[in-house]
Amino acid sequence: MKSHVNLSPFESRRMAAVKAFPSPQCLAQDLSVIETESDDVDEQAAQLEGWNQDYAQISAGKFFGHMQRIGLSGVSLFVESTNRALLQCGALADDLVALGVPVELPGGAVFCGSRVSDQGVHLFSGDNGFEFFSPPGLVMSGVCVPRSELVSQLTEEEWESVVAKLSHPHWASCDPWALEAMRKYVHHALEVAGGAQGGLENPGMRQLLRESVISNLAQLLVTCSTSCERVQSVQRRWKIVMDAQDFVLSQPDRRTSIAEVCEAVGVSRRTLQYCFQDILGIGPLDFMLSIRLSRAKRMLRTATTVTDAAVHWGFWHFGYFSKHFRTMFGELPSETHKRYHAN
Repeated sequence: MKSHVNLSPFESRRMAAVKAFPSPQCLAQDLSVIETESDDVDEQAAQLEGWNQDYAQISAGKFFGHMQRIGLSGVSLFVESTNRALLQCGALADDLVALGVPVELPGGAVFCGSRVSDQGVHLFSGDNGFEFFSPPGLVMSGVCVPRSELVSQLTEEEWESVVAKLSHPHWASCDPWALEAMRKYVHHALEVAGGAQGGLENPGMRQLLRESVISNLAQLLVTCSTSCERVQSVQRRWKIVMDAQDFVLSQPDRRTSIAEVCEAVGVSRRTLQYCFQDILGIGPLDFMLSIRLSRAKRMLRTATTVTDAAVHWGFWHFGYFSKHFRTMFGELPSETHKRYHAN
């Protein structure tokens, strides 16, 4: 007579996760090693599949982005670099866990309403998506894995702690040694994958890499520390900036005044100015111009004429539009339109 063992919910999830690991035969067919360069923020934002990202360029100058990525049966590692200040928004699927470890993070970065440094991790997963004001010169390494497979690397107590940390996107502090270990790990994995000898041709090596990615991510999640205390003043200023952006985007065909923005957001002109300067380092007028220019540039992909995109985003004076477009993106709108429609 067979005995039946009653498994706890956690043990059941763990056994299911182990069984779900892909076989070596599957891994042999599912490897991608990608390296791209882009001079377009929309193309750059689309490099991470399943992140549903939107980038808006905030600082002036021609954009350049670089991405290295390994994809392996739902697990991925990447390093991304961007040379301009960006307002990044995104939302991952519920079944993915993504974590970013800065390699180079100049001052002034704000992630989900919190000021951040290179002494912590960016947890991108969770409800309501993430918002990230990234400064010029950002280099970010990261890891993304299926949420269900993390359980195979954790004790029940650790799993409960990790689940709480993944409830919403936020920044969390970490031990310096753990951060540096993850930076070196991602760098080494990309170096091996992109090597001339094809270090991942062997399915056994791929499986080892995949399992080690999940193990390293689990270890970092366990050691990172999430403070329950929020800096309310910073979060409030961040919300005012985001509310102002939403108001501007809701009326694309007209140039909204500062007075209208203040009334819509419910703050004084002085408060609005302080919030933008403190969070983004620029005034609200410059920010609104940057957002409208970024959206107009995006519309040039589908617009029949440059004028159509300009007018749609409230630029009624074409000379004014061309001048500021060139200052922001390093080329005239007519040149961008021609390039987009070359094929």
